[in-house]
Order: sequence, then C-alpha cells, then structure tokens
Amino acid sequence: MSGMLDTVTSEILEVLPAGVMLADETGAVFYANRAALEYMGIDRDGLKEINVEGMIRQTSGKKDLMFRTRDRERITVRLSKIPLSNGCSAVILTDITEIHRLQQELLKMDKLATVGELTSGIAHEIRNPLAGIKTTAQALKEEMPENDHRAAYVTRIIIETDRLNKLLLNFFDFAKPKDLSIRTCDLKKVIEDAVFMVQDGARQNHVQIMEFYPPGTVRVQADSDMLQQVFMNICINAVQAMQSGGRMEVHLADRGPAVEISVKDTGKGIPENIRSRIFDPFFTTKPKGIGLGLSISYRLIKMHSGSITFVSGPQGTTFVVTLPKEVAI
Repeated sequence: MSGMLDTVTSEILEVLPAGVMLADETGAVFYANRAALEYMGIDRDGLKEINVEGMIRQTSGKKDLMFRTRDRERITVRLSKIPLSNGCSAVILTDITEIHRLQQELLKMDKLATVGELTSGIAHEIRNPLAGIKTTAQALKEEMPENDHRAAYVTRIIIETDRLNKLLLNFFDFAKPKDLSIRTCDLKKVIEDAVFMVQDGARQNHVQIMEFYPPGTVRVQADSDMLQQVFMNICINAVQAMQSGGRMEVHLADRGPAVEISVKDTGKGIPENIRSRIFDPFFTTKPKGIGLGLSISYRLIKMHSGSITFVSGPQGTTFVVTLPKEVAI
C-alpha cells in the first residue's frame, strides 16, 4: 500500500498545474515536477544549480521572479516556501503573469489619470492668455498699411498661436477624453481613411503602403472618430520610423467576436531599453514630438475594451490593436 501511495503521489505532483519543488535543509533542490521545470525553462539536470535559500526572502517566504520558458516566453512566477519535517521545504511556483500584467495596467491608467489632471490645469492657464495674444495680433494686422513689411511678423505670430492652440487641444484630449459615441461602423473604411491621411508623409519618406483586408464588410460597434485617431497615430509613427524609405503593412483580420488590426513597419525598431515607456505620457524620441499620440491611443483603445500591444526588433515594429465587435456601454 505504501508503494502504491508513493506512486499515486508522484503522479499527482507531475500533473499539477502549479509548480512544486522539494529542497533539503541546505536549500538544494532534489525534486521538481513538470510544471516547475517548464516555468524555469530547465531540465532535471539544471536542478543542481538551484538553491531556494538564495531565491526566497527569509522573512516572508515568498518572492516574485521572472523566468524565460523553453519557448522563450517571459513569465512572472511567485515562489512560496513551505517548511516540511526534517528541515526540508516545499516551494510552490504559481504563474502570476496575468495578475502582474493587470497590476501594471492599473498603475499605467492611474498614471495617465494623474498626469491628465495636471495637464488640464496647465493647458487652461496657457490657453486664456494665448487667445488674448491672437486677438491683439489680428487687430494689429488689420490696422497696418497693406504693404507694411511688419505684417509678415504679425502673421507669423497668428500662425504660431494657432499651432500652440492645437497643441493645447491635444492636451485636453489626453486629460479629459470625450465620451464614446458608439455606433455601428465599417472598420475597413475607418482604417482606409486613417491611412489616406498619412500618404503624403509616406511619399516624402519613400514609404510603400500595403493594405490587406478580408472580403466583405467588417462591422464593429465603436466610436469611429476615436478609432481613426488611433490608427492615424500608429501609422504616423510607422512612417516616421522609416526616414530612408521602407514598407508599411496594414492588416485587418476578423477573429469572430473580435477584430485585429496590425500595422507593421520596416524601420530600425524600438530600442529595448525604452519599450516599457512607449505608452507613457510625454515620452518621445522625436525632436519635435510631445509624446501624447500613443498615450491617447492607449486610453482610447481601453475605452473600447480593447488592447494595444507591439513587438519590435531590428527588422521593424508591429503594433497590434484588438477590439471586440460589441462594446458594453
């Protein structure tokens, strides 16, 4: 009976979805089940190099670590140490990648809201005197003689004032996004309109644009104006990433209850050390950028209960937007 119990126990450990490691009194691991080996991306021979005493805090008995699996996937695993008899210990490994991702999402949304409130206050303070400057400049221009060479300077003031006002409107869009105006729309047309708006910039950068759409109409319930703004921001970034020419591909795929839109460029890619900041407000690598395009896009897609992600490497970057066909209001 004891031998049968040992066999059953061993089989149960191997089929558990959670990882389990057993360590002796020195912390050396002498057993790990299949899930634990998969989480850590090692085989049983690799256990000889693991000591749980150096991996887990003595005070709490827990620690979150990031591992790379055999499939090269990054996961976050929580290790929990449980004392056993004879000085041995069991370590439970739980995949908390999704929990960790949701926590990061909440932190990001909280940061966006905080920065948005600050931005709104600053924009209001700037916009009021800006309106006065423009009104004064317009009045001054009307009083000038027709051939007065100084009129060019006043015109420049008006143009730059309008540019600053447009910039402030972007701040307002970020700080206090409008409520969704949900209606059934043709997503293909929304994307085509966004792509059309960046064609001049693409020609200047010698960027070839290729669009791939499924047959028929793909209808979604969404705010078409907001989605067009998102796709324009993504496409503009893609075109600007290819200053010496390249190719931008836009794909629309029907995934049953959802749709997937991907925009791929053949630029140099996003440096790994800044990828985690791509959606942060006011973060930009462009000399004349203000760093709000992707932040606003991120928030708008979240308002649609969707997701926006990207993968990047030396051969280029691909942004992927996933949207449900129906949005809960």
